[in-house]
Amino acid sequence: MMARKKIPPLKIFTILVVFVLSIATFKLNDSLRVPSIFDGKFYNTIEIPKARHPDKLPERITSIPDLQLWTDSATYNKYLYTDILLQNSNTTSFVVIKNGKIIFKRYMNGVKEGDITQVFSVTKVFITALLGIAIQDKIIESPDLPVSHFYKKLKGTKFDSVTLFQLCQMTSGLNYDEYGNLLQTIRFYYNKDLKSAIENASFKEEPGKVFKYKSIDTQILGECISKALGKKTFIEYFYEKIWNPLGMQDSAFFTVDNKITRTPKFYGGLNITARDLAKFGVMVANNGMYNGKRILPKNWFNQCDDEQFRSNSEDRYCLGWYYWVDDEYSDVYFAAGFNGQTMLVNETTKVIVIRLGIDKGNINWYPAMKKLSEIV
Repeated sequence: MMARKKIPPLKIFTILVVFVLSIATFKLNDSLRVPSIFDGKFYNTIEIPKARHPDKLPERITSIPDLQLWTDSATYNKYLYTDILLQNSNTTSFVVIKNGKIIFKRYMNGVKEGDITQVFSVTKVFITALLGIAIQDKIIESPDLPVSHFYKKLKGTKFDSVTLFQLCQMTSGLNYDEYGNLLQTIRFYYNKDLKSAIENASFKEEPGKVFKYKSIDTQILGECISKALGKKTFIEYFYEKIWNPLGMQDSAFFTVDNKITRTPKFYGGLNITARDLAKFGVMVANNGMYNGKRILPKNWFNQCDDEQFRSNSEDRYCLGWYYWVDDEYSDVYFAAGFNGQTMLVNETTKVIVIRLGIDKGNINWYPAMKKLSEIV
């Protein structure tokens, strides 16, 4: 019998180091991977079926004002035409709705009409809307109830002082910083145990005192709504109260943290088509009404018209919306998601502008979309 050839200790050590580094690099690359609007195709999801009686928004397709009338001079001089701007700014969907009718639509850069993409933090306005509906249905008594009322594991902690309203306004005081700590933000996005992340969260400020944009607040809000529903799941309630009444014509889905617990990413996991997103915008622009039916409580989002209700002076954040494009002449606000996903609502002109894309394309979309909503 041949004797086994001995492997030198140094070589064994080298092999082990390479193996460990390979695993670490794989995990690091996974956690540092830049999120994409197409992530819903690659991660675990829960489907939201299309409405039982789907319908389309009516269309009255026309041209929109020339680019020079609603963008700055640098953008106009570079692109000259709207279609060239959209194509070269990595825009995938651009839809303009006026008085409940689609008047302009473009789909490009790998996305067709009816294709689903992830809208990231635009999701947040759906979650705050569902809170309003749950209060309307008396499933939740008040937005002033503390998190620990729903999340029993957190009783006796500082969460006794964090209310649902503070979660809506991003004033929980939790030690998260969406923009100041990007590594923390990416790790939260790829976290495979979101409930554990909530239970282990720590505080930096006193609840209700300081605005800091952080997705964990909306994640906790979604979890509280889920717990209030009892045996009914969040997705079932979401379908019953928002998706089906709006007659959504396409199925959609929420990305979830893992295939076992299947906790939805309430803060940014909605994957939806632009034409169905438009229906939600139409409903919001009409103070919670859609096709003659009340979906949201009257004035639920219109509470934000009161500047004292908004969280901070810079972004004027309120219930998932930004109001810094609002002015004394018009009621304008927008929901914004990572890499330029934007739904702008102009209640004054009854115009909704939706822009989705692979990234922002180096365009400051918010003032441009506001201007377009005023002159279209």
